[in-house]
Amino acid sequence: MTIHEVLPSVASLSHAEKFQLVQIVLRQLAEEEGIANLSATANDFDPRRYFGIAQHTRQAVDDYLASAREDWVQ
Repeated sequence: MTIHEVLPSVASLSHAEKFQLVQIVLRQLAEEEGIANLSATANDFDPRRYFGIAQHTRQAVDDYLASAREDWVQ
């Protein structure tokens, strides 16, 4: 299967499902590369938190992203 065959299916997914797909792919890549702790960070991400993001302050978003990055592998 090629990426061109997969893209139409991905395009039909909701935003939340696309985020979930990205998380799954990143987790698989991390496992293949032997990177630990990526799955814990990915599981904490909730795209629903960004619904209506225009009502949130930039600082609230920055604070969330900063806390999520604490466990990232550098």
